[in-house]
Amino acid sequence: MLIVLKMTETMPGAASNPFDEDPPLDRPSPEGGNPFFEEEHEVKRESLGSDVKRRGTLEKIAGLSPFFKGGKGLLGSWGTPDKRRGRRRSEDVNLLSLGRKKDISVGDEEGGGPGGGVKRLSFLWLGGSSGCGVNRSQRESMVEAVPERSEAEQENEKTRDPLSVLEILQLIQCRDLRSADQHIIELEAECDGETSPEGGLKSPGRQAKDVTLLYEALMKEMWAVVEESLNNKGTHHKLDEVIGVILQEESREGPPGTKDMRRQWMKAIGTSVEQRLKNNLEGKMGSLSSQADRVKRIAVEDLTTVKDHLVCSYPRDFEVFRVYLSAYHSGISDWLSTTAQRNLETNEIYFILDWNSNVYYRDVLSRPEISPLVNPLELGTLLSPQTRSLLEQQCVNAVQLRISQRLEEELRTEQEHWKKEHKVDDIQSTFSMRAIQIMKPHVERAPVISKGFGIVMSQSCLRCFSDFLQSFQKAVEQFHAEQNGVTSESYIYRIIGIVNCCPPFREFANRMAQFDSSQGEEPLRQSEKSLDRIINLGTKTICDQVLHDLKPFSKKLLGRRWLNSSDACEGMVAALTDQVSALRKISQGPFQVVVSELHRRVFLELVRPLLQGKMICNTSKTRRKVSNKMKDEARQLGQIFNKLESPQTSLHNVIPRLTEILVLEDTASMQMEVGMLVSDFPDFRKHHLLALMDIRGLWDPSQRQEILGVLHDLQDMDCLSTSRGTPGFFSEVPIIRETCCVNVNISRASQLGRRTLSRLSFQGRSTRSNASNGLRSEVQNNHL
Repeated sequence: MLIVLKMTETMPGAASNPFDEDPPLDRPSPEGGNPFFEEEHEVKRESLGSDVKRRGTLEKIAGLSPFFKGGKGLLGSWGTPDKRRGRRRSEDVNLLSLGRKKDISVGDEEGGGPGGGVKRLSFLWLGGSSGCGVNRSQRESMVEAVPERSEAEQENEKTRDPLSVLEILQLIQCRDLRSADQHIIELEAECDGETSPEGGLKSPGRQAKDVTLLYEALMKEMWAVVEESLNNKGTHHKLDEVIGVILQEESREGPPGTKDMRRQWMKAIGTSVEQRLKNNLEGKMGSLSSQADRVKRIAVEDLTTVKDHLVCSYPRDFEVFRVYLSAYHSGISDWLSTTAQRNLETNEIYFILDWNSNVYYRDVLSRPEISPLVNPLELGTLLSPQTRSLLEQQCVNAVQLRISQRLEEELRTEQEHWKKEHKVDDIQSTFSMRAIQIMKPHVERAPVISKGFGIVMSQSCLRCFSDFLQSFQKAVEQFHAEQNGVTSESYIYRIIGIVNCCPPFREFANRMAQFDSSQGEEPLRQSEKSLDRIINLGTKTICDQVLHDLKPFSKKLLGRRWLNSSDACEGMVAALTDQVSALRKISQGPFQVVVSELHRRVFLELVRPLLQGKMICNTSKTRRKVSNKMKDEARQLGQIFNKLESPQTSLHNVIPRLTEILVLEDTASMQMEVGMLVSDFPDFRKHHLLALMDIRGLWDPSQRQEILGVLHDLQDMDCLSTSRGTPGFFSEVPIIRETCCVNVNISRASQLGRRTLSRLSFQGRSTRSNASNGLRSEVQNNHL
């Protein structure tokens, strides 16, 4: 009423007030009368829905007219009831998305929207009519007379007034997410059975659809903000709106149900991370390693961004870094598991297993910028145990097949190499290196991935290697058989080349067996057995070749001219010296075996003619000459083997021991020497001692029995089982004949009988000595 009074006072008298005059306006309303008063009467007689629509439309139109100011139209001054506006229907969401407007020509009852089109035209005509007699400045003065409301009152009214679905959707699109969520909560409360603000009942089915659509639009916009925040290296202001919505929804009473925003937020992060990884890999060609590098780079960059920018934007209880880390871990796990299902090469399987066990933790989780926030035990491995075991077994099977094939190819190549003549400088074969190189990468690479995988791979390679060595042994045996006794320098050097392959093979087999001694014991035993057989064949061949060269000189030992000539010893020394250069080319392990065996067999050539009675020493002078000669030759030959570092050092004592027994006259001294000889050589037997006593002419039965008694007592002692000597030396010295002694008590015989027996005994020894000398010469000639 104050507005009317003021308008009356300020306006000229010729102009009548259109609000007080009864006559209709120049352009009357189609329904007749003043539309403002008619609107007031229609509130009482029309339904609730119709009133809400009409008021909402008029209010908006008034807001566009010059009468609107301060957030309230002119209608508010006419005393109309202060009621909350009704909500639009859910079709408004579709109309907004399609960019269309409702048909204003449709009436209120037909869903034409809030207010009627006719009334809108009437009100606009009223605001701009010239018939009212009020100019623009006068209208503005009237509007200025309306008292303005404070911002708090406007905010309260804005909060108090319910928004339509269309308006809520506009809030969502403007990313005023927290306010939009609050209005959706109010709309959902009405949908749950509460009365509307106007006191009427709403359609629960249509409102439930509105709530669902609005929540979908809200979360879609929220997760878009979450996805954009990862690309934004600075502060994302709309992220606070997302956090506010989540906290606002969690503060509601009752279970979270399907609208568990925090769970949906975590799921949205996982989807976003998965899409980022997919975009980083799709359409980009390259090897598996290059793909892994791209995955590693994007993961490190994004996790660093989360740590530097997003962790401080979220509340602590959101644990945002853990959520993002779990999402990247899950995404990389899916990528690696999918890759593992393809048909992979052996190197690709190795790469996936290594990436799962080492690279991912070293290059991603252990980065200094993110490692303080990472708990690897909580994440677990990228591949499941079943997938990892399947890949490991697939890799082992492929490697085992490939190794077997390549080792067979290398063995065939080496056999062809043996058939060719080679120079002395070409004896060092690369066969062992090539064979080991086939297995070495697998044996070294698998334990780096994991200890269990290393054990499985090593045992598999060791079994393949054991089978290969058995084939290698058969090939070497065939090679020796094909030579058919042919000896040549080239043949010796080829044997040395074969023997030299054994030490690296043995070392590599032991290395593979160390990963699991219980499982690798049997394959290792088979491998060593094959290698020992190859070395023994090579040793026997080399020693036979050297002794074949010594045979012309060893035949002269203890011969007729032997005592007065040094040709035999000098020839043997020269022949051994020539072989030293070849022997030095043998590898350290087989070298000790070859030198030891050669040392033993050369000294056997010295001892055998002595014990077989090639020379009879009846006088002490002869015995001394033979003893000195044999000691000197044994010393010269021993010097050669000392230079070769022979481990058979006890062989240097065999000639001195035998010659001491040969020259000593005292029984006790002889017994002591026999004891020392038996201690060094446990295989020294009675027939060896008897032959030695026969050679020196010791026929006294009592003295012989005393000396043999020492041998008998020592052989019964257990200490000989742990002797420091060299077994198997005297066992290879056969005795051609046995000495027969007659035990007669000469003291009881008559003087004539003693003379007769002595004469007969001397004649018998002379006859037997001549016969035995001829036999020994024949045997000696055929021995070597």
